[in-house]
Order: sequence, then structure tokens, then C-alpha cells
Amino acid sequence: MNFRRENNTYCRPHHRIGAAGFTLIEFLIAMAMFVVLGGAVLEMFAKQAPYFTRQQNLVGVNIALQNAVSQMQIDLANAGTGYYPGIVIPSWPIGITIVNQDPTAPACNIPATFTYTQTCFDKLNILTVNSTIPPVHPTNSAGGITAGSCSTTTASPFYILPSGVQTPAQAAAGYNVGDQVLLVKAGGGGGGTKGPTSGTSTTITNGAQINTFVVRSVAAGANNVALTFNVPNPGPTNSSTDDPLGITTTNNSALNLGTSFCASDWVMKLEPTTYQIDTTTNPQNPTLQRVQNGVADNIAEQIIGFKVGAATWVVNSTADVPTYSFYGQKLMTDTPQGYQSDFALIRSVRVSLIARTNPNPDPSYTFRNTFDGGPYQIVNATVVINPRNMTMNGN
Repeated sequence: MNFRRENNTYCRPHHRIGAAGFTLIEFLIAMAMFVVLGGAVLEMFAKQAPYFTRQQNLVGVNIALQNAVSQMQIDLANAGTGYYPGIVIPSWPIGITIVNQDPTAPACNIPATFTYTQTCFDKLNILTVNSTIPPVHPTNSAGGITAGSCSTTTASPFYILPSGVQTPAQAAAGYNVGDQVLLVKAGGGGGGTKGPTSGTSTTITNGAQINTFVVRSVAAGANNVALTFNVPNPGPTNSSTDDPLGITTTNNSALNLGTSFCASDWVMKLEPTTYQIDTTTNPQNPTLQRVQNGVADNIAEQIIGFKVGAATWVVNSTADVPTYSFYGQKLMTDTPQGYQSDFALIRSVRVSLIARTNPNPDPSYTFRNTFDGGPYQIVNATVVINPRNMTMNGN
């Protein structure tokens, strides 16, 4: 029997008609196009990267300034808190002292190194009373409590009475070397120190007298606590070393400074907050510091402008008029008028901050700002703050 295959065809490989691969020439052309397009994209990113970085830096500077201004607003709004435990007196100081730079000083920045010196900047002291140390009364070396039991700022030490049930040792523990205390005469309430447009301040009748000193040593006695200090010489005004807050270092303040404080008067431990620019740690990076209890916190970097001014209320021959000046050194007869460091006249505080991005020393970086001609961008923030505890003397 013969067998015959039904299908005489053999299995052969099947090929797709027209499905050819890339040729080498096509591949090279595609690679060339990819390189050209990729290079264009990378070049575009390279050109845009500095702008992006610059914008990011500006955002960082803006945020830092906003945080710094917000912190100042909180502190300034509470300036003077608790500075007088008895009758509220509309008298200087209200809780703010301003140390302005000399407006006639020459330029204090060094363009070649993009640096600024300490004399370029103002300093702001915000005075409050330490809430954990109760106000106490002065006394004499015997610890007397009668009206004639007094201590003076013309001889050291200054004696204070322990508060309440405190022992002298417990009271002494509340004071440390370097603490600054404020002395306030009791009974003030009708005046204070006021600066007329004649340019010289006068003491109004019944104005409360004050004084201050820095504690150099503390000793507890049987009935009192002795606070040693440097006696001002000459006159009642202290040097900046013995009055870093600037309460008594100006000539105007001497007109209302007391030298004798007795058992009915008050002694208060100050807890100041100081805003200043640190140019020592890193001259290439002037830094705004908030100093409290001797601890400095850096709250904004690359600050190249810090000025503090005051809106004041000055008496003239017809009516009270608001005036403004950045400079405490200006006389009240100057144009614009100043307050000549007479802080009783302050009604609000104006703070101006100028910050910069990091300097770019690359010679190819051609941008120069119009503020100081430096190779960096600058941002300004200005705020006017009204202290809650400001004086209302004569208004």
C-alpha cells in the first residue's frame, strides 16, 4: 500500500515584507539630531539656572527680613513692660533707647571686600523689667525702712531691702555681675523730661527722677543686699561701659537724673533686648542679632543697613506737632527736627532693614546694585511700630 502526503509543502521561515531595520546612516542622523536638541535644552537650562538661583536667594532674604521684623514688632510692642510698679508715670524712659550712628561720619563700607564696619549701623535697646525678680526698695547700710533710709549713686555700694519674706541671701541670688538695674523715684506722675523746640530739655515739676548702674559684685548682709557699681565720674551720667543701654549717657538725661533713692523708691532689675549688627564674627556676613540675657541669637544674615528712628511729639509755640527724624543727635531746632536722645518724646519707632544676597565675586557677573554698587541684590523692609507702653506726657 502506498501512502501519499496530503500537503507536499515544507515548512519554511516566514518573513514580513517591508519590515527592514535602521540603516547606519539613519542611526547617525538621529544621534546627531539628538545631540543638537539635547545641547540646546542643556544650554537653556544653564542660562536659566542663575536666574532661578537668584530668585531663590531673594526669597530667602525676604523671608529672613519678614521674620526679623515680626520679632521686632513683638518686642517693641511690649517695651517698658513693668518698669514702674507703683503709680504709672508718663516719664522718660518709656522702655526704648536708640543709639544712632553719626550722620556726619564718612562711608563705613569697604567696596573692595564687600564688608561693612560696626559704625555703619544703629543699635536698638528695648527695656523691660525682669518679671521673676520682684521690684525692691532702696535702704541704707543698716537696712533701715524709714523715709530717711537712703542710698546714693555717688558712692558704692547701693543697698536694697529684700522683698517680702525673702532673706538677704535669697534676694542677693537674684542679682548677678553684669545685671543692669533701674532706679525710679517714687511720687512722680505729673511731668517728666520734655524737650521744647529751643533745643534744651527741661525738667517738668514733679517729674520722676531715675538713674541706673551695672552690678559689679553682690553681697548679702544681715538686713540688706549690697550692690557694688562703678561710681560715675564726673557728674551723674554713666559711661557706656556702666550703662550699655544708653539710659544716662546723654547730656539731656542729666537734667532728670536722681542721685539719692530712699525706702519709698524702687529698684528694678532690667531684662533688656538689644538688636545690633555683628560685623566681628564674619566681616563678609553682617548679621542682625537679638541679644537677651547675654545670649545672642542670629535672626537675619547679610544685613547691610539697620537704622532706627522715632516719630516724636515736640512742643512748639502754638501747638503740639508730630515730627520725625532718624537721628537722636539732631537738635530739636534742626530741620528735620530730632529728639536729641530725649526718649520721653518717642511716640512710635521706625525700623529700616536692608539685606543682600551673597556677594558674587565672579568677574563675569556684571550686575551691580544702585545702593552701594555691590555684586548682589538687595531687599529693604521698613516698619513703624507703636509701643503699647509709650508715654503720653503732655498729650
